[in-house]
Amino acid sequence: MNIELLLKSLGLAGQKTGDLDDLGPVSRHDGDAGAGTESSSALIKPLFGNIGGVGDFYFPPEVIGGTCPRIAGQEEEIVWNAAAEACDTERVHVVWQASGNRIWYLAVRSSELASQPNSWCPLASLLPSMKDAAPLPVCYTYFGEEIAVLMIVTEDGLQVFRGTSPVVRAKAERTSRELGQAPIVNLDPDRVEQLTPVSWYSVSLFEDRARRILATLSVMVSLAVAGFSFVVWLLANMSLLAARHDLSAALDSTRDKSMRLMTQAEELRRSPLREQIRQFLDVNDGLLDLNGFLNVYSITNGQARWRAQVPPSATADRITAIGGKNIEANDQGVVIGNQAEILYEATKK
Repeated sequence: MNIELLLKSLGLAGQKTGDLDDLGPVSRHDGDAGAGTESSSALIKPLFGNIGGVGDFYFPPEVIGGTCPRIAGQEEEIVWNAAAEACDTERVHVVWQASGNRIWYLAVRSSELASQPNSWCPLASLLPSMKDAAPLPVCYTYFGEEIAVLMIVTEDGLQVFRGTSPVVRAKAERTSRELGQAPIVNLDPDRVEQLTPVSWYSVSLFEDRARRILATLSVMVSLAVAGFSFVVWLLANMSLLAARHDLSAALDSTRDKSMRLMTQAEELRRSPLREQIRQFLDVNDGLLDLNGFLNVYSITNGQARWRAQVPPSATADRITAIGGKNIEANDQGVVIGNQAEILYEATKK
């Protein structure tokens, strides 16, 4: 769930967030001291650089819109859970905007953006309180060659409709009348070009890329050790040829060095770091299946302890399957942890 927890537990979290090129959404602002707004867009930088730039605009065929209550500091988790439930998959891309006590969001299955990986949806730039958004209530329409889209935004709701141009146009006019002659804003190409692009954001995409980066780093370290061993072996043989008068001693020395290097390489291959990463990924995958959120993951003296929040619907057998036990219940659900966490909490009391 949170790669920074893993880095912290492995002693790699000494750098500032900026040193890792931002692990979260690119843009977020909050003026709740006065107005109370917060936004999230979709360009993230997974550990080492950008995922990609913003390309052409694109209206996904199955984009879903909605609203949900806002809890300060938990907006991203709330939006992700709502989008995953609405799209019936955890592989989702979202864009959201918070204002006051509500969050407006758009979501789409990640598979629908496979052919348009760097695209952005003009509807995402028109969420309430964004720079280009019109006063509420308002209806936004887009009439393309193959599909027409209508987004209705009110003070407490957001809906997206798709269909043919006549159907969408009639729906927009009827809705406008029902909302007291709410304005209808048509998103023609000229107007779309004036919008500020807001790209999609995907938590699951970031986690997948982080896992691939960790796997790549492991391979690179192994190759570096093998290359170093080869260089040392080559230098040892060159020294052997240069010192023929002590061939027997040089052979013994080379054999001894090679064996030590192979032993060191084997020890590195069996490093507990790989097992610790595997254990973390097992816990993380199990929590993803439970729609849970990892709060604490720490490794002390080679022993891992973790603490997580899961929904009340999580069953005891699925919690036990990932090595967890119930600790307590709260307003958000159930707090679980492994035996090491329970012992750790007991020692603190």
